[in-house]
Amino acid sequence: MNPQRNPQKSRQAGYSLAEMLTVIAIIGTLALVTVPQFMNYYNSNKVKTSMRSFTTDLRTARMTSISRGHEVKLSFRTGVRARGYTLYEGNRSLGTVTVWTPLTGAGSNPPKPAKTLDDVIYFPAANAATPQTFIDEDSPNDSTLDIIFFPDGHVRMPPNLTVGTVTIKTDRKVPKPQYTIEISPSGRVQAR
Repeated sequence: MNPQRNPQKSRQAGYSLAEMLTVIAIIGTLALVTVPQFMNYYNSNKVKTSMRSFTTDLRTARMTSISRGHEVKLSFRTGVRARGYTLYEGNRSLGTVTVWTPLTGAGSNPPKPAKTLDDVIYFPAANAATPQTFIDEDSPNDSTLDIIFFPDGHVRMPPNLTVGTVTIKTDRKVPKPQYTIEISPSGRVQAR
């Protein structure tokens, strides 16, 4: 007996070129749709995280002022590359502070790192769309805006305003590219 070969059994199993190209095309299409959405989600979370960290630092400045019995200020610059801010403690409880000691950044004791927003977000210059209502309180020549908290928890308000605002912004395409942090006269911090 001469066994005949079955043509289907002698073929090797595998994928054809057309099947492989179809799978690669499907994967490429999915990547084109999901990668931009992932980047949007990622950048949006970085903006939210920066806003939350900044509002936490504002609340920490207020609590530090209350617990230590001295004025505490948070100072920051504005502009497209302005991301850093510093906390300082004054040498007096109320009135004109003569010495501000850094609590963060250069000169802090014990040394603590400088505070910065994430690289996708910044403090924009003040205008109608991006209000920065706090002013340079202690030295008009240092170009920083100052938020000063007092030992009873209240904040030094900008002239003629009932609520002070700080704006943070990103130029990335995210659902909410700008947050406004409002600080009431009592020192309450709220992000919008």
